[in-house]
Amino acid sequence: MLAALLWGCTAPVSGTGAPPVDLLGTWTYKGDQANPPATLDGTLTITSQSGQDFTGTLDVTQTDVSGPHPLSGPVTGRALDATSVDFDVFFTVETAARRHLGTVKMDSLTNGTWVESGPSGPIATGSFKSKWQSGP
Repeated sequence: MLAALLWGCTAPVSGTGAPPVDLLGTWTYKGDQANPPATLDGTLTITSQSGQDFTGTLDVTQTDVSGPHPLSGPVTGRALDATSVDFDVFFTVETAARRHLGTVKMDSLTNGTWVESGPSGPIATGSFKSKWQSGP
């Protein structure tokens, strides 16, 4: 898993041509944070996709021992191929991006890992699942 997280820290490369997988629309988003423990629940919305590149927003509630905290921010990413996505979320209350690396499976279900890194290394890590709900 660490190798996947470290690989996921490389910058996405711009892509052109036909999208390898259609990601446009609204997705449920459920995540777990390893340390400190927390859960995330909300909506991932992909509003634009050009070739492999896509953009959108992520709005979640992160719940930890101190209670629920709303988080939202822009998403930028890339469909690496027909089964893999790589995207960053820039929550407005955090200085570091959360880098996601996921797998697209049957019924548009994606799942994978994420890492938030700072100048001295990983700040937080976790996993996520996201299921397509509706089109654009």
